[in-house]
Amino acid sequence: MLASTALIAALVKSKAYTTNNAHDNKPAQLSREAIEAVAAELKDAAIAEDASSTTGSQTTIIGKETTIILQSRVKNALEYLFASTSADDKIRLVDAGHAVDYIAYGLSDLVFVYPGSNSGYLGKDLKDWQTTIRNARDDLVKVVEMETRTGALQAVQGAIENNSKSATVLTSSQALLSMIPNIHALALSRKPVVFHVSAYSVDEDLAIYSQVDAILAARNSGAIVLSSSNVQEAHDMSVIAHILAQAARLPVIHYFDGASADVEKATLFSYRKLSALVSKPVAARSDDVYSIAESVLGQFGYKPFEYTGAADAETVLVALGAATSSVVNAVEQASGINKNSVGLVTIRLYRPWSESGFIASVPRTARHIVVLEQTDGLFAFNGPLFLDVAAAVRFGLPARQIRPRLVTAQASTFGHLGGAHIPVLIEKAQQNTYVDLTAQAFLEVEDNTAEDASSAIFWDVETDSSAAAAVHISHLLHNQNTDKAISIQSTRDAYRVGGAVVNTRIVRNETSAATKAGYIGVHNLSLTKEYNILASAAKKAILVLNGPWKHGDEIEGQLTNEFKLALTQLDIKLYTIDITAVAEQVGLHHKASHILWEAVYLSLTEPKGAAARIASLYYELDGVEDEDGKKRELAPLVEDIVRAVSEHITHIELLPPWTILEINDDVLPSVPVARGAASSAAEEEENASDSDAQTAVDDGEHEAGDLKKWHQAAWQIMFKESYATESAVRPDLSDKTYLIKLQVNKRLTPTTYDRNLFHLEFDTSGTDLKYEIGDALGVHGHNDYEETEAFLAWYGLKGDDVILVKNAESGKKEVRTVFQLFSQTLDIFGRPSKKFYEALASYALNPKEKEQLLFLISSEGKEEYKKRVDDTVTYEDLLREFTSAKPPVEALVNMITPIKPRHYSIASSQKMYNNQVHLLIVAVDWVNAAGKKRFGQCTRYLSNLKPGSDVTVSIKHSVMKLPPLDEQPVIMAGLGTGMAPFRAFIQERALAKAAGRKVGPMVLYFGSRHRSMEYLYGEELEAYHADGLLTRMGLAFSRDQKQKIYIQHKMKEDAEMLHDYLVTRNGHFYLCGPTWPVPDVKDAVVYGLKEYGNIDEKKAGALIEEWKEKEKYILEVY
Repeated sequence: MLASTALIAALVKSKAYTTNNAHDNKPAQLSREAIEAVAAELKDAAIAEDASSTTGSQTTIIGKETTIILQSRVKNALEYLFASTSADDKIRLVDAGHAVDYIAYGLSDLVFVYPGSNSGYLGKDLKDWQTTIRNARDDLVKVVEMETRTGALQAVQGAIENNSKSATVLTSSQALLSMIPNIHALALSRKPVVFHVSAYSVDEDLAIYSQVDAILAARNSGAIVLSSSNVQEAHDMSVIAHILAQAARLPVIHYFDGASADVEKATLFSYRKLSALVSKPVAARSDDVYSIAESVLGQFGYKPFEYTGAADAETVLVALGAATSSVVNAVEQASGINKNSVGLVTIRLYRPWSESGFIASVPRTARHIVVLEQTDGLFAFNGPLFLDVAAAVRFGLPARQIRPRLVTAQASTFGHLGGAHIPVLIEKAQQNTYVDLTAQAFLEVEDNTAEDASSAIFWDVETDSSAAAAVHISHLLHNQNTDKAISIQSTRDAYRVGGAVVNTRIVRNETSAATKAGYIGVHNLSLTKEYNILASAAKKAILVLNGPWKHGDEIEGQLTNEFKLALTQLDIKLYTIDITAVAEQVGLHHKASHILWEAVYLSLTEPKGAAARIASLYYELDGVEDEDGKKRELAPLVEDIVRAVSEHITHIELLPPWTILEINDDVLPSVPVARGAASSAAEEEENASDSDAQTAVDDGEHEAGDLKKWHQAAWQIMFKESYATESAVRPDLSDKTYLIKLQVNKRLTPTTYDRNLFHLEFDTSGTDLKYEIGDALGVHGHNDYEETEAFLAWYGLKGDDVILVKNAESGKKEVRTVFQLFSQTLDIFGRPSKKFYEALASYALNPKEKEQLLFLISSEGKEEYKKRVDDTVTYEDLLREFTSAKPPVEALVNMITPIKPRHYSIASSQKMYNNQVHLLIVAVDWVNAAGKKRFGQCTRYLSNLKPGSDVTVSIKHSVMKLPPLDEQPVIMAGLGTGMAPFRAFIQERALAKAAGRKVGPMVLYFGSRHRSMEYLYGEELEAYHADGLLTRMGLAFSRDQKQKIYIQHKMKEDAEMLHDYLVTRNGHFYLCGPTWPVPDVKDAVVYGLKEYGNIDEKKAGALIEEWKEKEKYILEVY
């Protein structure tokens, strides 16, 4: 069977990277180290480009690969991507962000990246280029990622001070706000820094939208402000920005729509051509900045104010360049709809502002100027652009000329505007001075499909691994005809319940988002119930659904009435295909399903030469063999895929009853909401719950932890439904746990005494924790925090990093920070088993250390191993001793055993303390043979707890219960902390007595070292004795006199009473404490039976065993 991974060759074959022409006559010399690093990363992380990638295609056909073969493939791919070429420019399919990255890197010495999010940010890829790729000047570029904070850009100012280095800042509009004060300083000092700004923000619903408020806030900083509205303009304006910055000796802000994920054809300049362009002197009419900018823009065919539309337009729209892509199309469409002529002024150069330049761009016939203002919310007053236009109209026009009437029209984006909306806008502008472009009249979708347009839409759930099909198909169409326009518009909702959904639209010969689709592929049927998928379907469109159905009767129950009715109304050509069955037939892993969908598309739309076209995207299968050991060739495999797909595609006839179905009034969205920052392909693969790396684990390897970023855990908490997140105190534990709060931590022994015995009281309010007397409280203690932090620092781990660990029982992944893992879960300061020595040896790079580790667990090394056990050598000790063995944290998760709960007998009755649980504990510490002080993990944790601390606990039930009848005698023998359960016994009997019930005698034998130091709960016990509840107290303080006295001695003194209580009155006996007095205590009981019951020693022993069976003689020792 074939497994799946990324075939880098698809990137090569589709020529989708923006850096193909980085070197023309100077091929990149790639070091073996760089290639091995990339190869290792690809192999370990199974990196794959996802459907939203704009820099390449994904391929996933691969068999059993060796590292050598994988390295060879990476080297070939990289050499092709950066090989020399004689072409000055090439057409590529890219998005605006990658086009900007490409130019910024080629024309900079220093690039400062200020991420606006944790993934998919502008400049993210550049840090991987800086070691091997040279810029247009044939120099390596220094790329620095910065944090956005108050005083941002100080590092930039320092880096360019007193040198000629060219610096570029890649950032988001959110981060730009904090930079404005220092942009002023850069402008005053005439520093030519270029700012490329991805203008976007995220609203309260996590939807991404275009946002220019920060750009407007920087308009008076002294910087030149440029804008671009599509991918080609983003490329061109990036070049212009760098040339203009040097020519005017001023900072330049170039911004574009960062909310758009559209991929379009763009002509990218080679680095050789860029070098020639920037070295060419700028010829301007004068030395003022506007003239220089106008001259540079003119070199590339642009104007500061670009007019589109009728020469005699009476209504003129005005908008900043980044927002005009859809408006230009709308104006062009409206010219054939509306009898009133209309035009549009696109402002590409917003600063410096030229009143005369603006006036010159407006036709003299204009009677209404409508200023399109992009804003988060409606301006309470007219916005900055309106004020600039108003001033130009008021003071720039000759007095004799009629001044146009000014209108402001506002929205957060203008992407929804179409040709049919322009007449509505004109009508409203004639009657009002303010137009709300978010009103219903402007939200109705129109059908303006061009006759020669060809549109396809693909619906995918990201975890199905089918989303890459849309990207591949776009490259197939691009390669078929590089002259025809093509764009890919992708929308991704990362927070959809059930997994991220991706909607990808491919449009040819038409740029309108309203283009109806002739082909729709729904790769997950559940989406038909969540979205109005057919809202974008053209009449007689092809619709393909993923599933095994062969007839309308079979699929009928899977579709909603609304969907079936729409199928008939649009006369849809419905097809189905069982992709899972096809993948199994041809031997593909499920993560290779995207290639099957590529074959589906071509089979139904352009079947001629489908196999060859698909194979052109993929690299040969070097070293891949079939089950018979024969080498697998790519071309025959793809032919098999296309053949199998053609055989499995089934045409479904629409059933007549579907035309008369009752439907509800629910309105489903026609596209997903764009939520969640766009991620790179590597990150999408990392986020996928079923990655190739995971597949390898599922096939037999033991699963390790998975180190993640903190925001991924935050998303799982914030959006529990989307991620099916469950919250639990300790999900890794099989026992039910409770979170209780410490109220009292009181030391019972003097601080001068060498033993610390302490009493704890916990508040259980708000929990359903229930316990019985005799039960034990399991405390899930933490490792010492300071020691944990010290270990993490020494080991090179970050405590705030997030790690996912799969629960072996439930199969669910548990999320915690690395600090939580080592402080609360892993027993890093505990004693390791031989299994850990063996596992650690496999990571040892030093042969001598590996040999020593294996020796310690051999029969020859058993004495040395025993010595280590006696000295309580810990996991940490071993890691610090054998420093060449440094397993990654993902491996340590499974190598180190978890911290086990410590169980302590409960020292309270819940009937007396309804919402409390008490413990009696002695702190454990000792010094080993090496002179190192050791501590009991849990007692150390508990002794250091402060009131108010939360503690995770569980309950362990015990057979240590009071007799069934209140009148039965109770004989209790406790040493030290063994007093705990008997305190609960006494409290329970005290409540019974207070309730008026007759209670039997209670005898307590308590032993410790000194009465003055360890008479635990002494005052309570004396009070119960004085009250008559405790009928006899046998106190044995062993070291308060010359001759040592223990509890067995006190019991022998009461031998006759013990015989009477145990035999005559059917009493119960209990012993709690260390194991050493068990034989002596038994002898004391036997002595009473023999002396006062005439029972010989053998029969007395047998009677005690019988009592044990009947739970009348109970031992709880440790």
